[in-house]
Amino acid sequence: MKRMPALKLAVALSLVFALVVLSACDGRSGKRGGGTPSAAPTVGTFPDPAAEKTVNVGVTYAPSDINPLSPVGLVSAYVAGLLFPPLVEIDADLRYKPMLADSIETADNRTFRVKLNEAAKWTDGESVTADDVIFTLKLMANAIVASNCAYMFAILEGLGPSGFLPDGESDISGVRKIDDRTVEMKTKEPTTLAAFEDTIGRNLRTLPRSALEGIAPQDVNENRFMREPNVTSGPFKLGRYEPDRFVGLVANKDYFRGAPALDGLNFKVLPGAALADALERGEIDMNIPSAGVIPAKDYGRIRKMRGVTTVGGQPLTTAFMYVNEKSVPDVKQRRAISLAIDRRKLVDKLLGGAGEVVDGYFSSVSPYRNEAVKPAAYDPAKAKRLLKEAGWNGRKALTLTTPSGDDAIRQAAYSVAQNLGKVGVKVNVKIAEPGDVSDKLLKQDFDLALLTVTMKPVNPLPDLAYFLGASNPNGYKNEKVNELLAALAAEVDETKIKTLYHELQVILAEDMPMPALYAAKALGAVNGRVIGATPKDLGMFINVQEWKLR
Repeated sequence: MKRMPALKLAVALSLVFALVVLSACDGRSGKRGGGTPSAAPTVGTFPDPAAEKTVNVGVTYAPSDINPLSPVGLVSAYVAGLLFPPLVEIDADLRYKPMLADSIETADNRTFRVKLNEAAKWTDGESVTADDVIFTLKLMANAIVASNCAYMFAILEGLGPSGFLPDGESDISGVRKIDDRTVEMKTKEPTTLAAFEDTIGRNLRTLPRSALEGIAPQDVNENRFMREPNVTSGPFKLGRYEPDRFVGLVANKDYFRGAPALDGLNFKVLPGAALADALERGEIDMNIPSAGVIPAKDYGRIRKMRGVTTVGGQPLTTAFMYVNEKSVPDVKQRRAISLAIDRRKLVDKLLGGAGEVVDGYFSSVSPYRNEAVKPAAYDPAKAKRLLKEAGWNGRKALTLTTPSGDDAIRQAAYSVAQNLGKVGVKVNVKIAEPGDVSDKLLKQDFDLALLTVTMKPVNPLPDLAYFLGASNPNGYKNEKVNELLAALAAEVDETKIKTLYHELQVILAEDMPMPALYAAKALGAVNGRVIGATPKDLGMFINVQEWKLR
């Protein structure tokens, strides 16, 4: 296999995950529902979707590939985590909760000890051990396997900037076994416990060494186990999997954190416009807010449904406008574009009020938001003045590219084009397949692009490094910003980290490298027959073993 240069590969991987939703390793390249069905053989017995002790979850992003090393799409990542729990998971309170690991501790912010749950077992009865963890880490660090989460592990000593082992190396120097239940991991530089938990803890889904140790690296991703795993450790086992349509899970009654009260958990892929009807008819019991996206126009109807409880989401998913500085080279021009956008109208009309106005990388859910930096006000008169000062050519037309499959972002694109047209910036909207949009951004073959991204609230640095650092898709360059990013990467004092993020936001408000439009608050809905489950984007399945039905 020909290896891509490390920096280029890191940027390519980061770009793929910046396209749709949630964390950079949570599969942002997910495909929307409605694709051509691709049936797979039944893996095991699974409950009927209408069975009394089965919960049906409606999703709009298809579980296209549930490979735990490289899940494709947000729903695929959820399913992979239910089969192979991560070390820790983050909840809506922005705290990390134990999953496979009982604890992760550090005394020096560089050496981290991961203690596995003593009761953790595979479904074949064998214990989950430190050997399994290290085996999985080595798979992820193998450039031939090419895990799409590898770049998140680049902080570990012994791995390159893309998270892969250097040529000729087979062991990760910063990882060692202490005993059967304890693994020690060393980072290249000091880092906070939260950053370690967010990168390594959330994205390492441990696989059984016994099932894969005889498979050549080049064959791992194509091995049947990665599509139909028959040895797992999570609260559920795989029952039936139809890529792009359906995943049926059956309870693992030997789950180490407690036998699930449910018999089954199903994920049903539906168009967003069909979710309200499916809820009303009882075909689904609930949705995942940012992965089972309910159109804003249906919010009122769902809120009135008898027996259905709705939950307002957190402002996690942000609509960003990528601005290629080859096409818009002057900072005054970028400021003008930002001032020309009527963000409040987008929130009120497009989202039905279920969102907040933002123009940068930090929504109100972030603990690092600088409240002194206010979003750009809608000011078309000032936008015209800045464009004139910057010598904007009114005959020049820009293309605004946005991915297909998301009605809200498509409507936002046309609204933005109309706003910009009023101040003298001609914009043509182009709807393209998500993969094509990704390619254009990677090659910097675009003028403007509108996409949704979910910044990590606790550890936004990896995303910011992608958006602002070397080889970012906008072509943005600011040495002071690079210095702040480097300082953030080496800082472990939370007070100093907050100060650095505040300083960064002041600079970005001036430079406006990548205007944001809004942060959406996706609606969650759940049938009253389900007890203990709350639709949410962070930590929804942490306590899934406790869910019950009335």
